[in-house]
Amino acid sequence: MRLNRKNIYEINIWPGFVDILGTLLIVTIFTVLISTITQIYFNDQLQIKRGEISSLDKEIKELLRQIDIVTDKKIKLEKKNKNLQKKISTTEKLNKDLTEKNKITDELKTKSDYLLKMKTQELSQVVDEKGKLLDNLKARNLEVKKLNRVSEESSLEIFELKRDLNKLNKRLTELSKLLIESEEEDKKNQVIIKDLGKKLNQALAGKVLELKKYQSVFFKRIKEAIGERDDIVVQGDRFIFPSEVFFQSGSDIIQNEGLEKLSKIASSLNEISKKIPKKIDWILRVDGHTDKIPINNDKFNSNWHLSSSRAINIVKFFINEGIEPHRLVAAGFGENYPIDDGESLSSLQKNRRIEIKLTTR
Repeated sequence: MRLNRKNIYEINIWPGFVDILGTLLIVTIFTVLISTITQIYFNDQLQIKRGEISSLDKEIKELLRQIDIVTDKKIKLEKKNKNLQKKISTTEKLNKDLTEKNKITDELKTKSDYLLKMKTQELSQVVDEKGKLLDNLKARNLEVKKLNRVSEESSLEIFELKRDLNKLNKRLTELSKLLIESEEEDKKNQVIIKDLGKKLNQALAGKVLELKKYQSVFFKRIKEAIGERDDIVVQGDRFIFPSEVFFQSGSDIIQNEGLEKLSKIASSLNEISKKIPKKIDWILRVDGHTDKIPINNDKFNSNWHLSSSRAINIVKFFINEGIEPHRLVAAGFGENYPIDDGESLSSLQKNRRIEIKLTTR
């Protein structure tokens, strides 16, 4: 049986296509595994920090609870003090009434003596009236005695109330002292929390500054390796390469020219990474970007798919060049983050780019 050219072509193409799909599947699984391990590690660290913050929150809540208790006691004492003042006011009013009644009694007695002197001749007529007056005086004297007894009892009660008031004032002073001490302790805890935050920020800033030193060396080495090119831009903390340096239009296969440049970048990074302290958790991030012209071919059904595949292939090349996989990150953004919103060919070309950044996790 004789095979035509079409059958031969199909037999040669499919095994290679299956190998490519298998390779992409393995790389995807490996990338997901690395991301999962990284997420677990950071979740553990985050849980530890949350535990420490939760402990501090519990201490602060306990202090606030004690302050609320002291405040409630102070309010109760103030209420008791007001009631005591009302009782004292009532007692003073009773004393005033007693004084007025004594005055009335004295006036009646004076009047009675005057009548006795003036109406001696009418003694027989006024004997009965005098008896009545005497009875009234006795009754009033009894009332006076009762009032005096009440006054004495009130004085005793006032004395006891004053003694209780002194005790309450003493207790209030002690509670105020406890409140002041609690507020001072709370201020100390707040200062400790602020100091911890400052130390953490200083530590993070120190690591960022230390990494920037190696970023400068890395950028310098890349510039020397690539040479003077107008189409390669250094923007902030990243290198921006036109996609055409590494890939043909619509393809994720790295060209020979791009392989040479990536090899120089990998060599420089391998040399610099030996000098970076282990305490700096650095990564090399590769971001793929496309223009906004839609793509839909046999291999890629979206710009996002194309940009992701390009970034992954560059990361795979770096791994083959000896860079540890956990130090690499590949990301595809498609057309979603343009650096030029224009419609011209020049604007579209600027947006088709690969960005490489040395940073921390």
